[in-house]
Amino acid sequence: MSHPGLRARFEPSSTALWLTIAALVALAALAASCAGDSAAAPCDDGLTPCGGACFDTQADPDHCGGCDGVCASGTRCEAGVCVDGGAGAGGAGAGGAGGAGGAGGAGGAGGELCASGLVACSSGCVDLATDAAHCGGCGQECAAEQRCEGGACRCASGFTACGGGCVDVESDPLHCGACEARCPLHETCVEGACACDEGFAVCGGRCVDLAVDPAHCGACGAACAPGLFCRERACACAAGDYEDIGSTVPRLLTGTTVGAETYFPLACMGVGSTQFVYRFTAEEAGRYRFDTAGSSYDTAIGVLDFDACEELACNDDHGGAVTGSASVALEQGQSVLLVVSGYDGAQGDFALHLDRMAPPACPLDTLATALPQSVTGDTWGLGDAVSTGCGSIDTPDASYSFTAPRAGRYVFDTSGSTFDTVLELRRGSCSGTVISCNDNDDAMGAKTSRLVASLAEGQTVVAVVDGVDGGSGPFTLNVSEFVPPPCPELTLGATFPQTVTGTTAIPDRVSAVPSPCTSDSGPEATYAFTAPATALYTFDTFGSSFDTVLHVHEGTCSGESVACNDDTSGRQSQVKVMLREGETIAVVVDGYAAVASGAFQLNVSQTFVLPCPLIDLGSTVPQTVTGSTADAADVLRPSCGSGAGEVTYRFTAPAAGTYIVDTFGSSLDTALSVLDGSCSGAELACNDDALGSSPSRLTLELDEGQTIVLLVDGSAAGASGDFTLNIAPFSGGGTCSTAIDLGSVVPQLVTGSTAERPESVRPACGSSSNAPDMIYRFTAPEDGLYIFDTFGSSFDTILQILNESCEGTSLGCNDNTDGKQSRVALGLAADQTVLAVVDGLGTSSGDYVLQVDRFTGPGTCATAIHLGSPLSLTRTGSTRGQPDAVRPKCVSAATVSSPETVFTYTAPIRGTYVIDTIGSSFNTVLHVHARGCAGTELQCNDDLTSSQASKVQMELAPNQTITVVVDGYNGASGDFTLKIAKL
Repeated sequence: MSHPGLRARFEPSSTALWLTIAALVALAALAASCAGDSAAAPCDDGLTPCGGACFDTQADPDHCGGCDGVCASGTRCEAGVCVDGGAGAGGAGAGGAGGAGGAGGAGGAGGELCASGLVACSSGCVDLATDAAHCGGCGQECAAEQRCEGGACRCASGFTACGGGCVDVESDPLHCGACEARCPLHETCVEGACACDEGFAVCGGRCVDLAVDPAHCGACGAACAPGLFCRERACACAAGDYEDIGSTVPRLLTGTTVGAETYFPLACMGVGSTQFVYRFTAEEAGRYRFDTAGSSYDTAIGVLDFDACEELACNDDHGGAVTGSASVALEQGQSVLLVVSGYDGAQGDFALHLDRMAPPACPLDTLATALPQSVTGDTWGLGDAVSTGCGSIDTPDASYSFTAPRAGRYVFDTSGSTFDTVLELRRGSCSGTVISCNDNDDAMGAKTSRLVASLAEGQTVVAVVDGVDGGSGPFTLNVSEFVPPPCPELTLGATFPQTVTGTTAIPDRVSAVPSPCTSDSGPEATYAFTAPATALYTFDTFGSSFDTVLHVHEGTCSGESVACNDDTSGRQSQVKVMLREGETIAVVVDGYAAVASGAFQLNVSQTFVLPCPLIDLGSTVPQTVTGSTADAADVLRPSCGSGAGEVTYRFTAPAAGTYIVDTFGSSLDTALSVLDGSCSGAELACNDDALGSSPSRLTLELDEGQTIVLLVDGSAAGASGDFTLNIAPFSGGGTCSTAIDLGSVVPQLVTGSTAERPESVRPACGSSSNAPDMIYRFTAPEDGLYIFDTFGSSFDTILQILNESCEGTSLGCNDNTDGKQSRVALGLAADQTVLAVVDGLGTSSGDYVLQVDRFTGPGTCATAIHLGSPLSLTRTGSTRGQPDAVRPKCVSAATVSSPETVFTYTAPIRGTYVIDTIGSSFNTVLHVHARGCAGTELQCNDDLTSSQASKVQMELAPNQTITVVVDGYNGASGDFTLKIAKL
């Protein structure tokens, strides 16, 4: 395994360094060879320098005739020549006398004598003046590039003396063409001129290595981009070593970053961590995945484009683990650098997995309908086919189609998976709308996912198993049918008082028992309770952590609702129910909304109560009874009261008619309620404050023998005290059962007073009315538009028209049309009977005037005034006395209706038309309809800028007819000016 080394800047190549070192060694050798040259330090006269010392070469036996000229043993040096060491007496005997001389003569004859001008040296007689091996002295050899002249070494032919040595200026890079003419770096001396070394080229007047120079990479001027380096004549990302792993996938590599170098700053980690670098080349186009799962330390992985050095991907912690994972799309033949590093300086042994991801596919397979079932797989190497709503992008996924075998709730989960999963459910197909998406099954404290969905029989869904932050690995997908808990699920037994605690925030729980007193409800906890004795039992959720709803059912959760309460104390609930000994109920702790759930506390207590009703009043009228609600139990809850104790009475009507029941004379603020037949009967009526005072009053229409229960309660929790209950028949006419018949005469006017009248009907309009009223019956003599009004009355009236009876539909209701007076216009069919109820606002009463008439004038929806087809027109008139049969959409429904005048207009040509009421005397509303008042409203305007006039602008086609309604705002009427003009 190689460990890359990163060169931080451009450096000389190894070839250039070798040449430089070789040149220096040659110079050193040359200097050594010339140590004995005449240029060395001089010796005294008669002495010769040898080996750094001066010797007499004429007499020294170790340097005889020249340096290192060693004489043989027994000889001596004379006149620079080695001679026999004896006296040589016989030697004097020259010629044949040598033999006579004895031994000595013989020795003298053995020495070699050289010719004149020659000197005997180790190699024979030499001319010290010219012999290069003995130049100036025996053994004094000249260098190869020198010759011997006059006993001194001098530069040979073709060499030049430079710097104390002989050099070939034709090839010496230090003296190229002349002494001291040095060749620059990466140049060689050729024929006396500097030329670039092999592999180098001249670029910009200097020699550069095209294989490594980042300014001239592969060719002169071919500069690498910032951050890139030149390697093998091409710009590349890595400057140091890397390991080329080719194109094989899948594969597993192992190594270590301990002691490695730092290469690249990666976006997903801090600088300074050691790195190991691989080069990988994609054999074919596709998406490739790299991860360090199984490494021994907190790793990070980066993927960089080999050519551009661009960071393609970087990941530190994959799916919450301390290993990294990255995937990139590569073209065929594209090379990348895989940088294995560590987080915050971490280093150690690593594992690197490489694989080509499968093309995205969805769904991968279809699940069988047999349940429960589990499917296993591995998302490693799969494509990212679906972008889940609660997952991460660029994360592989596996998807499966499933068709519900029957209607019900189904559970999908990834329990048993090895990584942090995301689970999503889609309708029909992979591109269908998302049903639900889950990251972590938080309730179970796991990183696996769980979904519960309600599916119809035959409904197909796609379950997508995804990962978090690129997470992948072996997974398990489980599918089962949801099994709801029994209801009631728990039991309270027959114990009281008692308190139980629990939570409704349970996985997969949804509302199974709808709340009878709220529009929505959350998951619930259910209990069975059996009354140990006949008594009043109180159940409350005081102390719970969320907005509760409490409801009670007979017998089981599917039984009839006995009681239900949303908020009694803040967001907590309380119900009170009368139970017989041994009676079992289901108590449901619910939430106010589908998301309302959490920890709850359920408290149970018992209160002994008196029988209900307590007293039977029989059928006597009139009658008055007194009593006290002090210490009375709060068993029943009237709709207009709240949480006080009550006293109950039974009353049976002696005859059909109108009865008035009130609590005038009581010392407490009462609430009076009437129940049908028994204490468990439906509430027929309820009143808190009558005529603006704290006593209560009800007007009842009863049949002969009809039994009711009268409930005297407090208006608020804790309100109790002495009371008076009065019951009396009402003998006057003008009630629901004794309406005064007006017949069918129109016009007609009747007068009267509502003072001391009963409150028979609660009007559908007006902010709040509990006033006495008078009721008339009227039958339309023929089809037409009829107007009812109270103009001329002395108090603030409300006028309501009911169809046939007091229980009939409200056909029209008006509070104020002209000041405090009221008016209703409506179309009636021949012989249609209605009730006209003259009422008061709040508790108002007094003298009234009721007028009934059939409207026959023009300007109604049925008798619209046609304006013709001029391009420009102005029309004046008044809305006073006109009916108010149509409501504009640009005015709040809470405002009082106003009389209107209706016109039709036909456009003569195509164009833009402006319609306005500028110049009118009152606050107008202008609305335009297609095909009559009942047709589509095309335009509507209340106020034009800051004025009370109205204006609309619209495109009309030739011969297009529109209905133009001049109306008033909030009951306003008066003189108007209507203008129509084409722009």
